[in-house]
Amino acid sequence: MKNVNIIAQRRAERYQQLDETTKQKLDSFFDKESQNHQLQFIKSSKVKPRVGDIFVLSPRKGMYFYGKVMVADIERITPDSFVDGKSVVLIFESHSNEISMENYQATYDSLLIPPAIVDSDYWEEGFFFTIGNLPLTDMEKELDIGFYKLHFKKNFYCKVSGEVLDHEPKYLGIHGLTTITGIASEIERELIIREKEFDL
Repeated sequence: MKNVNIIAQRRAERYQQLDETTKQKLDSFFDKESQNHQLQFIKSSKVKPRVGDIFVLSPRKGMYFYGKVMVADIERITPDSFVDGKSVVLIFESHSNEISMENYQATYDSLLIPPAIVDSDYWEEGFFFTIGNLPLTDMEKELDIGFYKLHFKKNFYCKVSGEVLDHEPKYLGIHGLTTITGIASEIERELIIREKEFDL
């Protein structure tokens, strides 16, 4: 049986459903800009992310999206894991034109991009900026967050620790460390596709 990457497959299917103008904008971005595309600098911090931290990031000047740290200082269970000490973040569709907790909304049914595994470099280099901390609620602790692991034998679903799951998680990301340009490119993809929704 072919080892299909369902994440790439679903992305390709979504692309095919777009209008030609949007396709051209995406093609132009990924051909010319995505490798060097970056979030706006906000403020650097050496404080390590903690579970419950609310942060903002800015894909475009004057536009701030909210995120939350769901797991911090990850502990691996598999010997080939590279996620030790990293964090799992969710980035929401809710956004603001200012850095403030006032407009924060945890829109779990409408994430901006899939769950991501990130390093503290995001904060240290000033692209994520923590503005508060709200301890995880019982509901948040039970969120079905998981990842798709690409493996040469057979791809599979797993927890961030590498533990295999027997189902597709509701909130599904790729099991891999997301680079700083990776997050920026993922968000820009969404802004291009949904520019009318975000009034861009």
